[in-house]
Amino acid sequence: MANLKDALNKEKALGRKAELAAAAIRKLEKQGKAVPQAKKDQLLRAHKQLMKSISECFRLMDKKGPSHFSKDNTWIWGGPTPYWGGSDKPDCAVDGAEYFGLENIVYMYGPTDENAIKLHQSAKKLICQLSEINRSPGVVCGSDAETAELLSELSLKYPNIKGGMIDDLVGNYGRNVSLKEVKTIYANLKKHNPDLKLYSVVYTHELDSQFIPLIEPYVDAVNLWVGLNYNLPNIDLDIEKCRAAFPGKEIMLGIFIYDYFASANPNSFEFLDILLKRARKYLAEGKIHDIVLMGDREVAKCQPECDFVRDFLQNDFKAGKK
Repeated sequence: MANLKDALNKEKALGRKAELAAAAIRKLEKQGKAVPQAKKDQLLRAHKQLMKSISECFRLMDKKGPSHFSKDNTWIWGGPTPYWGGSDKPDCAVDGAEYFGLENIVYMYGPTDENAIKLHQSAKKLICQLSEINRSPGVVCGSDAETAELLSELSLKYPNIKGGMIDDLVGNYGRNVSLKEVKTIYANLKKHNPDLKLYSVVYTHELDSQFIPLIEPYVDAVNLWVGLNYNLPNIDLDIEKCRAAFPGKEIMLGIFIYDYFASANPNSFEFLDILLKRARKYLAEGKIHDIVLMGDREVAKCQPECDFVRDFLQNDFKAGKK
């Protein structure tokens, strides 16, 4: 089954092929030489292939998504951490998933090893932390490259593992992680299981970063967050900017229930309602692939807001089944 990323790459290659064929003919014409029929036929074939490829790109770009959230396209983000009011319970993300009635987990902060995977076997789909960025103090792991290869190996035994996450990649690029390290993480993650996806956290205020074109080839899916809540009115534009910066890549839109950046307070019911309805709109339009809630630790900090999000999603799950 064709995907947009592959279709866009193919379209660019065919466009270049047509350009070269046309340039070869123009060169002969400028030299006053006859153009062989074979070269004309070659250009015509390249042109027809390009036209067909362009149509395929638009077919995929216009492909719609589900009109409602479901347990398949909704995730919880969590894990043991002493920061942000978190818990040291190794499987606290499982507790968070149960609270919100979700099945998919983005497991962060704790060790990425087989014991942790066993604790999260109840997750239908699981994404695990790959880098040391924001990992809890005292957690013992191998290097980021070793962790990526270990997760690749474990995915053969635990098929609910769907990929790995690099947290805050853009903000840490060049300081705590290099391009060489990103390339190695990417390669090692796919070493034993090429179907695994490398996810990267990106904030909407980072979408103009000069580093994105460098890391984009090695990011399979973008975990996009509105970090600064006063940027929410720009989200329509930011979704399009993200699609342009990471062409053909899946977007997992993050939902901050608590504002960690500007006000250090729970986001309002109205804010959450706007964001969730906007996310549902993007999902139906095929612009995002799924959403992820931050997270398990919010339940203790802002239960009324968590209840609001839980009820919104559960009602939407039901609506999607009608």
